[in-house]
Amino acid sequence: MKENISRRNFIRNTGLIAAGGMIVPSLLNSCAKKGSPNDKINVAMIGVGGRGSNHVVYMLKLAQKAQIVAVCDPFEARRNDTAQKINEFYAKQKGLASYNGCLAYNNFHEVLARKDVDAVVIATPDHWHVAVAMAAAQAGKHIYLEKPLALTIPDGQKLRKLVQQKGIAFQYGTQQRSDSKFRLAAELTRNEVFGKLERIDVWCDGGKGNFAPIATEPVPTGFDYELWQGPAMERPYCNARVSNLGAWHIYDYAIGFVAGWGAHPIDIAQWGNNSDDTSPFEYEGTGSFFEVGNLYNTMNSWDFQMKYANGVQMHFFSEDICSPVIEKYRNYSGHGTTFFGTNGWVSVDRKEIQASNPEILKHTFSPGETRLMASESHLGNLIDAIKNNTPTVSPIESAVRSDTISHLCDILVRSGEKSLKWDPVTETLVNDSEKLQSLITRSSRSPYGDILKS
Repeated sequence: MKENISRRNFIRNTGLIAAGGMIVPSLLNSCAKKGSPNDKINVAMIGVGGRGSNHVVYMLKLAQKAQIVAVCDPFEARRNDTAQKINEFYAKQKGLASYNGCLAYNNFHEVLARKDVDAVVIATPDHWHVAVAMAAAQAGKHIYLEKPLALTIPDGQKLRKLVQQKGIAFQYGTQQRSDSKFRLAAELTRNEVFGKLERIDVWCDGGKGNFAPIATEPVPTGFDYELWQGPAMERPYCNARVSNLGAWHIYDYAIGFVAGWGAHPIDIAQWGNNSDDTSPFEYEGTGSFFEVGNLYNTMNSWDFQMKYANGVQMHFFSEDICSPVIEKYRNYSGHGTTFFGTNGWVSVDRKEIQASNPEILKHTFSPGETRLMASESHLGNLIDAIKNNTPTVSPIESAVRSDTISHLCDILVRSGEKSLKWDPVTETLVNDSEKLQSLITRSSRSPYGDILKS
């Protein structure tokens, strides 16, 4: 397969996109395949570096329920190495001398054209998330999509509409919902075990990037940089740009950890506040960015106050400034979510769950109290949803609403405004300043981003 496809050949070689960027219906499944409880689900891994490589490991642990049949990545060596390891795993599992059932691809459209692929796990850089997911939804594939959701609020809304129209299973990569500590924190909060919820603290790492010069370097052999850039603006290649730090902290591709890490504690705040179908309506706060001249140019420090329609207030701040506040009431952690009720608090991070009174954590739930979906494996929860036609623990609506919070924080700082108001019913800005509106959308490069315009 030719490794470095041109923009023109992106369309011609795949044969999947018609004028205007719409997927040709006749080439695709009209609806998602409904799995049988006894069938194995065929899965394709799209993006196998970083988080994607972790997902491969987790998916192989689900070998009784699912089978990886394809991997896709613009790094030739990475995709080939990953496919080889997967095939070696299945050969050993099946007692075979060799196995070649997992194929490696450069172009994700070729993966989506395979009728035997039931589901995709998307762990591309952020700027590709929605475009790949929309193409997958058009093809009738069930989706696991890494966080953050989208580069813009409207893009996330478009994906939600398509996912709902297609009736496919969708799992957002907020895997803390598949951890019993976080579920307990949300259940204790919803059932007012420590009183009526009044406010929430949410915090996380502000960013990992140090200084990186804006440079131009030769594109390595075996790397399809044109495809990697995809819908983003065309830029000169340098290694720092395509590393995880670049994909996370360059505004062409992401909005930084305000979404990339913030997605996790914000998601738990939304879960505990029973607000998966809404978001705060008032925002005020400040933020700062990596130094001028740095390749990394996303926000890396912030302090925001928000208010929900139910009166709950939320404080979202970055790790560099949160410690004096957090250490006043709990053992410090670099990330977490704290729920404050009228009679105490519960705080949770990936290490532990804490409470103002240890007895809160010993609460025995009665039959009439609210219990949340129990999931012990985030990928496994998706596979079960496909096989049994059941909901996922992190559905598309929760993804759109939590992602909106991160984007509004970023937009507020970039606009220079002191505050903004958001209508969570119409999902539009209320204080409709020209500067705020200009930051709601972005242009995307053709043909890769054409599907975002549909």
